[in-house]
Amino acid sequence: MFQHPVRRPCFLVSGALLALLSSCESVLPQRTEPESTQVRGSIDRVEEFQPTDIAVAPVRNQSGRDDLPVVAFRQAFARELINRLYSPLALEYVDTNWVESSFAGTPAPDALLVVAITEWNPDHLYSNGKVDVAADLYLFQGGSTTGTPMWGLNLRRSVDLGDGRGNPPTPSDHLRTRAVQLFAQEALAELPERDPLAVTAQK
Repeated sequence: MFQHPVRRPCFLVSGALLALLSSCESVLPQRTEPESTQVRGSIDRVEEFQPTDIAVAPVRNQSGRDDLPVVAFRQAFARELINRLYSPLALEYVDTNWVESSFAGTPAPDALLVVAITEWNPDHLYSNGKVDVAADLYLFQGGSTTGTPMWGLNLRRSVDLGDGRGNPPTPSDHLRTRAVQLFAQEALAELPERDPLAVTAQK
């Protein structure tokens, strides 16, 4: 789906992630706070390492809801990585080579993006145009969730799909997907954009 432009493979996440996430994350802000953002890890480390190939793990559903569009979330994050000048590996290839929280294929990617959705509430989408979403994101160096965490983000947003004048959006089958895309876009806007010139200089 998101084929690497030049070379390389891809991977995913599983149960071992729970222990790593719990060791890295802090408590999410209370629901009384409409929006919050907390960046984790070292932006300097990302800028110094300049990962190119990134595997996007299967999105973890920790929202308690069965209607979470996990596939749409994963696709949206992969697409936004491209917009940040990274090269996400093909999602199908990631799935094929994922074994026990590690990428079994070779060569390994430069980094692994893990996304856990902790809140998903589209119940008011057609009444006020808002979807409440919260997520924990982590970027690990290498092809495993046991790699060094380079960057992370705790984000909670009330995504507004209204017309800006207080009116809800026109009902559409694509509204939830649009909310997912907007959330992924805002989340990865906190990730330093890859600098191709810096990579060239390192070589």
